[in-house]
Amino acid sequence: MKISEDKRELTLKEASEKYGKKKEKTVGIPFRKIFDIMIWDELHPVYDIEGYEHEYGKQNGCPTTWWLDHSKADPETGVKEERPLAPYIDKGVHRICWGVNYSQRNTTKHKWGELNLRSSGVCKITANGKEVYTIRNWDLNSALANAQAIIEKIASHPYNFLDPEKERDRKIWYYNLPATVSPGYEPGEIKIYPDFSYMTPELWWSELGRRKTKVTPINWEEIKKDEDAFISGDGDDEVNWERNDLGDYRDFGSINHGDALSDGNIWWFRD
Repeated sequence: MKISEDKRELTLKEASEKYGKKKEKTVGIPFRKIFDIMIWDELHPVYDIEGYEHEYGKQNGCPTTWWLDHSKADPETGVKEERPLAPYIDKGVHRICWGVNYSQRNTTKHKWGELNLRSSGVCKITANGKEVYTIRNWDLNSALANAQAIIEKIASHPYNFLDPEKERDRKIWYYNLPATVSPGYEPGEIKIYPDFSYMTPELWWSELGRRKTKVTPINWEEIKKDEDAFISGDGDDEVNWERNDLGDYRDFGSINHGDALSDGNIWWFRD
């Protein structure tokens, strides 16, 4: 990326007036923002301005209409100083600036009248300065190795960890049932909402309970009767615990799924 020195480039306002799409009673409208990049500790937008080209793109085999707005607000007055746009070259630049912050700690817990000393650790993964995922691991080396693997997953995952608000109300299949997804309580977590567009709530929740039921020799005869989706006594405490929570989830109207990477029963693409 290189800022032109032989001539002054247009500011965003000037480019909007000259190249913006004209509408009735308007001069021009803002351009499509492609993404933000972090410069020092601040995010700056990169725009695709059709018709406004720079030579650096042609010389480097990069888009010629991508421009960086590196305008900056005055720290004292807060007034934004509008600077000329800079040609953006997507080479030698970190489009996403990742960060890994790990901290170890020791905790105590009183149990049966004795003090129990325990170790713990928290590893927070950031993207462009924003926390996107948390790992809990007491060992430093293990946490950093996991963080590296998780960053690779996040970068290629269909869910947008960097801007989860864009995923709000996204249509998905959950246990092959129609549903939508929204950001959860913590970074990297999600909530599942049933989609009753063409299913009754009774049928949706009943089907989910049936599909969460683990088939075993103990409960097989009951399952064949198909009388009750919430079958107990299958010998799997984890499955029973998860399924028995469905009543609470139904009252809340959503399922606290948790980690978005734990998506074995989610199909992310639904028209």
